[in-house]
Amino acid sequence: MEISELREQIDAIDRQLVELLARRLGVALEINEAKHALRLPLRDAQREAAVTERAREHAPAPLHASEAAAWMQQVLDASRAAVKRRMSSAEVSPMRIAIVGLGLVGGSIARALKRAQPDHTLVGIDLAERLDAPRKSGLFKSLHTADEGAKAVGDADIVFLCASPSRNLELLGVLLNDVADKCIITDVSGVKRAICDKARALFAGPGPLFVGGHPMAGKAVSGFANSSADLFDGRAWVLSPEPDVSAERLRVLQRLIESIGGAVQLLTAEEHDRIIPAVSHLPQLVAVALMLTIGGRDHGIAGPALREMTRLAESSGELWQELLAASRSDVVGEIQRMRTYLTEMEIALGLGDHVTHLFERANELRRDMLRKSVIGPEAGE
Repeated sequence: MEISELREQIDAIDRQLVELLARRLGVALEINEAKHALRLPLRDAQREAAVTERAREHAPAPLHASEAAAWMQQVLDASRAAVKRRMSSAEVSPMRIAIVGLGLVGGSIARALKRAQPDHTLVGIDLAERLDAPRKSGLFKSLHTADEGAKAVGDADIVFLCASPSRNLELLGVLLNDVADKCIITDVSGVKRAICDKARALFAGPGPLFVGGHPMAGKAVSGFANSSADLFDGRAWVLSPEPDVSAERLRVLQRLIESIGGAVQLLTAEEHDRIIPAVSHLPQLVAVALMLTIGGRDHGIAGPALREMTRLAESSGELWQELLAASRSDVVGEIQRMRTYLTEMEIALGLGDHVTHLFERANELRRDMLRKSVIGPEAGE
C-alpha cells in the first residue's frame, strides 16, 4: 500500500480519536457535575488506577501493555486538567483585562484567558517594536505603547503587570492615577517584598487594589512567540495580599487565576521571598553550574535526565541577574547550604565511605515534597 494511502488511514483514525476524546470529556464533565451536587470527592484515585490497569490488561497488539497504561494515564491527566479549567471558568464572568508586557508570561496569560473565557476583552501594552506578534495573534481588542497607557488601563477590571521587576515597580505610581477605583492590579514578579511595600503606601484605603502575584511557571525561552495557553496548568501561583484585603475582591482575582490553570497559594511577601531562593533561584543556578561543568564533554550521549536537569541553563541571564540581585543574600545562603552536601559527598567518596544514607534521605524528602505539592482543586474521570 502506498504511503499516501496509509497516511489517509492515519488521518481518519486521528479524527475518530479526537471525536472520542471530546465525547469522553463531555461525559467526564457530567460526572463531575453530579459529584459536585452530591458533595462527593471530585477525584477518585482508586478508580484511576483501575482504569490504567484495565488498559494494561486489555492492550491489543501491536500496543504493549506498558504503552497502553501510559497513554491512558495521559488521557486521565489531560481530562482532569480540562475539567478543572472548565469548572473554574464557569465562575468567571467576562472582564476587561489589561496586560502590561507581552513577553512569554504576558502572552501566555492572554492566551489562557481567551481559552478560559472567549468573551474577555483584552488590552495589551508594550514597546512598539514588540506589538507585531500580539497584533497578529488576534487575542487583543487593542494594543498600545507605553505612552498610551492611561487610555489602555482606564476602564480595566484587572491589570496584569508582566514587565521586569524593576519596571513593574516604576509602573505602580503611574497606574494609581490611571485606573478606576474598581480595578484590581497584580504582577508576576519573582520578588515580592519591594513591590508589595510600595503598593502598601500607594494603595492604602478605598479605590484600586494591588495584590502581589507570582506564577511558578515559565520556559527557558522568552518572548510572545513562545507563549502558550497551558503554561500555568497545574502550576502554583502565589498571591501576597495585605491582611485587610477585601475577601470578595481577592476571590475575584483568585477565580480568574484558577480559570487559566493556576493553583493559588497565599503567602505573605516575606514568606514568598524567603522560600523562592530555595525553590526557584537555586535550581536555576544549579542548572547553569551543571551545564558549565559538563558542557562540551557529553560526546553526544546525554540522556533525558541530563537534558531535563540542564533545561534552565537556556534561561535569560539578563532577567535572572535582576532577580538574583534582589535576593542576593538569601541566594548566597542557599548556595552555601547546598555546598555543604556536595562537600559531604566529596569527602565520603574520597575516603571510600558510603553515600547511600544521603540518597535515602533525598528519596524521603522528595516523596514528601510531592505529597505537599500545590496542584489546586482536583477533578476526576
